[in-house]
Parts: sequence; structure tokens; C-alpha cells
Amino acid sequence: MKERRDYMFTLVRQWRDSGLTRKEFCLQHGITLSKFGYWIARWREDQSGGDSGFIPMGPPGIAGHSVLSLVYPNGVRLEVPSADPGLLSRLIALV
Repeated sequence: MKERRDYMFTLVRQWRDSGLTRKEFCLQHGITLSKFGYWIARWREDQSGGDSGFIPMGPPGIAGHSVLSLVYPNGVRLEVPSADPGLLSRLIALV
């Protein structure tokens, strides 16, 4: 089962880097959309199993400014410097 998991996680990472929709990727790889959705969810659970579940996506916060965390309903967590209210407002609007 670990081999299957590793294979599917590799496909999830390839899909994330591909720029394709789930449907397009599944058609190209002969995978059902529902099965792939299951593995995406498992991959996300695996990724959030670390210390905090936070994956840095940019430079650290600006020195002397606090950081605000935004957690979306799907579990995605973003941390942005509180010194950028415009960015925070745009991120909240995505919900």
C-alpha cells in the first residue's frame, strides 16, 4: 500500500506543478476524478501532519511587524505581515 501511496503522492505533486485542471490531468493519466480527489485529500492531510502545518511560501515577515494568520475552510493557512492590510483584505475576499 505504501508504494501506491507514494505513487499517487508523486502524481499529486506533478499535477500541482502542471498548471492543468484536475480533470485534464486525470484524463492524461487514466485516473478517475473521484479517486484522484481522494489522493489529493490524503496528500493534504499528510502535508499538514508536520509541526504546525504551515508551509513557508515567501520571505519571512517584516522585522518589527506582527504576522496575521488566515485559515480558509479547506484548511489552507496563510500568514501575512500585518503591515500589508491591502494584501490581507484581498486574501479574505477569496473566501
